[in-house]
Amino acid sequence: MAIPWPPGVPQIPQKGFTESGGALIIRSPMDAGPAKERRRGRSPNTMQVSFIWTDAQTQTFENFVETTLRGTKRFTFIHPRKPTEPAVEVRLVPSGTGTLYNIAYLAPGYTTTSFQLEILP
Repeated sequence: MAIPWPPGVPQIPQKGFTESGGALIIRSPMDAGPAKERRRGRSPNTMQVSFIWTDAQTQTFENFVETTLRGTKRFTFIHPRKPTEPAVEVRLVPSGTGTLYNIAYLAPGYTTTSFQLEILP
């Protein structure tokens, strides 16, 4: 069972989000003509989200990732495009360097926090 999003931390990405979807496709080159393709399955959609949070909300998120999720567990998240539907199960996707999230100073008491999510089936 997935872990719920921490209370007190907004789930609406004020700075926006992008979503990517796709399929697992095998592409085989041919001696002549276009390559052949066949579908092997569905790949999970990913979502890049960016929030404006207070320092306290950012600290709650950091504790949630480090202590509750330990960086790898699933959790529930309200999909920004489907706010009236049930929450989806997601997990954080580390960058190539292993970074789970980025925090940037915005103004006194506020930060911009961004991370990538994988929407699980």
